[in-house]
Amino acid sequence: MEYVSLGVIKDSFGLDGTMKIFSTTSNQKQRYKEGSKVFLYNPQTHERTELNVVKFRQNGPFDFIKVNELNTPEEIKLIKGYEIHAIKDEISLEKGMYFYSDLKGCQVVDKDNHLLGIVKEVEEFPAQLTLRVSRTGNKDFFVPFVKQFIKSVDIKNKRILIEIIEGLL
Repeated sequence: MEYVSLGVIKDSFGLDGTMKIFSTTSNQKQRYKEGSKVFLYNPQTHERTELNVVKFRQNGPFDFIKVNELNTPEEIKLIKGYEIHAIKDEISLEKGMYFYSDLKGCQVVDKDNHLLGIVKEVEEFPAQLTLRVSRTGNKDFFVPFVKQFIKSVDIKNKRILIEIIEGLL
């Protein structure tokens, strides 16, 4: 089974065991619907524990989630730095949307099919998502994940075709 990260637990919020999570996902309303299952992931031991969502709200880059299994601020403090995961197959994406984990490792090519580098990271900036592309022997470069630059994404073959403009590389 494959999982995706929805965010990292930063702290507790309130007295009822609500988690304050730095979000690394989109479409939180669907992911954190009341009654949905998410998983607490310990990055040290790689163990996952199933949790049942009771309520959710969002404020800026943070998601606030209350689950049945955690009920005090002290319990949340013990799991700071843990991640919240979901089962990848259970998440449906709209056309043109991708999991960050699927974009990582993709080859980035130009219109002549020249390999420019490999996607190292997907970074979120206020204006848009950006791909950090690593190159052998050169500094990383950044490609805004917008139509003007991204011409096609082929997850199956791990290839992303981009439009190069002056100053990009």
